[in-house]
Amino acid sequence: MKIIKISIVLVGLTLFSLSCQKFLDEKSYNADYTYYNTASGLEALVTASYQQTRWCVNSETQYPFEDMGTDLFSLGGDGSHRDAFGQFLSTGMTPQYGLLQSFWDNNYKGIASCNLGLQTLASNTDMAASLKAIHKGEMLFLRAYYYYELVIQFGNIPLQTTPINSVKTDFARVPQKKIWAQIISDARQAWALLPWADAGGKVNGDFGRAGKGAAGHLLAKAYMFRYCDKYTKSQTDANMNEDRGGLTTDIDSVIYFASQVCNYGSGAGSGSNHALASDYATLWGWNPKTGLIAEYMGPEIVFSINNSTTYFYNNAAATDVNTNGNQLHLYYTGQFENYTLSTKLESGTSVAWGNNVGVARNLITGRPWRRVAPTKWYYSDNGLYAAKDYATGKLGKLIDSRLYKTGVWVFFCNGTPDAKWAAYSNGAGSFDPASIGMTAGAQRYAVGDTAILLSLDNVDTRFATGTHYEKLALARAKEKYWYIPMQSIIWPVTRADVSGYDRATNQFPPFAKFLDSRRAATNDQGGYRNFYRMRLAETYILLSEAYARKADFANAAATLNKVRDRAAWKAGELKDCQYWKYDGGTYATATASTVTDMEVTAAFLGGFSDTQLTDFYCDEMGHETAGELNRFDMLVRYGADYWYNRVKADDYWVSNDNGVSNGNIHLYHRFRPIPQTYIDAVNPPDPNPQNYGYY
Repeated sequence: MKIIKISIVLVGLTLFSLSCQKFLDEKSYNADYTYYNTASGLEALVTASYQQTRWCVNSETQYPFEDMGTDLFSLGGDGSHRDAFGQFLSTGMTPQYGLLQSFWDNNYKGIASCNLGLQTLASNTDMAASLKAIHKGEMLFLRAYYYYELVIQFGNIPLQTTPINSVKTDFARVPQKKIWAQIISDARQAWALLPWADAGGKVNGDFGRAGKGAAGHLLAKAYMFRYCDKYTKSQTDANMNEDRGGLTTDIDSVIYFASQVCNYGSGAGSGSNHALASDYATLWGWNPKTGLIAEYMGPEIVFSINNSTTYFYNNAAATDVNTNGNQLHLYYTGQFENYTLSTKLESGTSVAWGNNVGVARNLITGRPWRRVAPTKWYYSDNGLYAAKDYATGKLGKLIDSRLYKTGVWVFFCNGTPDAKWAAYSNGAGSFDPASIGMTAGAQRYAVGDTAILLSLDNVDTRFATGTHYEKLALARAKEKYWYIPMQSIIWPVTRADVSGYDRATNQFPPFAKFLDSRRAATNDQGGYRNFYRMRLAETYILLSEAYARKADFANAAATLNKVRDRAAWKAGELKDCQYWKYDGGTYATATASTVTDMEVTAAFLGGFSDTQLTDFYCDEMGHETAGELNRFDMLVRYGADYWYNRVKADDYWVSNDNGVSNGNIHLYHRFRPIPQTYIDAVNPPDPNPQNYGYY
């Protein structure tokens, strides 16, 4: 591992080499700057420039910035950062909050590494010019990426494009439009220098290096974000108006670069080898009975943040299983081990059908830290998968496979179950196991059978009489497995009530996108999965929205249908059993195609108002990329008002402080506070040191 240390007041810069695939696996030794005059030294410095991309998955780091406290994800039943990011408490979201400093420092370390690399490239004579050009493109892309991460969260920030080789304290924040101009300039230069990934997703033989597709994808996102400042100039609070320097031609630039990456439409013939995976489930490779089938490493991945199965190459000691690696498998996972088979009624009494569900923690069920949980809106029939987003007016749960393929909806018995059949009656009705050929007192299932099944069912619609929890108890009495209908279990209204079973903050379908059964032991925190930071499906959605913003709805529909067709259930593909048992489908149509139902038309998209179009594309990005650390980016793209109103409407934890007050979220929370450590270190003082609303 090559270690380069530079004393710098702004970030206390320390660079470490990144190791994931062959281009990242290196031997350990120290070197000073003269080492970079050699080809091997320069190669090491380029590799080091990737290191800070890993921060987002290495620990409890970026998920609070991107997912917690949004319309899709609320605070979970346990964990950190809930005060600051889950409920925006004034005691949490402050300039002193350590995670803000960590985010700031990490990205400026990455920028410093790129600045040093770019300077060194210019003077190095030991490396072939063709390879130097590619490496220059990589570092320009990475610098643009790190600035993109910062400007989204903080707005006005310092801009530094040259190395700092001595103590420097005279930093000042510049308007964010200058940052956007730098991002676009860097990414355009990278675009010109970088090659396309090959058909296997590799750049120069390595999966994980940035290629032309990564630069083009970042350009499409940056141009779209800058274009959308037309929505940000007249916010409810004028202090939250934004000037990103947007141009009317920015939307054309989105189309140009996105279509090139997609090799589609006006960009057809670009030479891009990126292509969508044939099945959405293939991307995650998860089987709830056997675990990880295969990790996808193919042409849909435009930019991957890699992790190694060797802990040393994840910047951890060889025996340190809890430091670094991809730890997202911990945070989006519900708790199901040793579920007690009882339902608490409104009277305070409980009815039970046994003592143990027979599901124990292992490498398949995962380690459930449940830091974030999907909001109620995520599951509601009027929520993320509502009929309004589908041209045929059908609910997404009937036609959109991404809902079920994103999560784990069934758990199999892997222990000793104690779940017995019993006759049961209450105000909602009666059930006798004999009516379905079962015997009271007999075990419902055995090892290997379905032990837990989750659904989107709302039991209030199934029974005409009885209280809500009587209906839930009766529904459970009738099922062979332990039944968890997400719209019917407890939605806690206070922080004191988030713990325990039958709570949506604890029991929710884990996200298959991050689960990893290859860890040596169940409680190992450091996972091995690569993190897909940019996917081609997102590029297609950006391209579709850009066409729609230009009122070219024919191309908008044709482009989006590339993603929608992949998301549909295909002819002969068996839908999850929830489809015919609870969602309103029939077993006769369980293998019918939903491609036609999923496709949009030009007339459908053209019928939306501008605001409805924004809602539609926010929903579509949620369908496709929920949990992939980009939700905050998507919402604030359209300004503080849009972000605020969307979160207030759809995340009940922040909307009204659960009935206690009007809530703690404010428009100024659209930007995060500038870390106090930066403010204190700057000399002379920055004349505009802090974002509006913070002190």
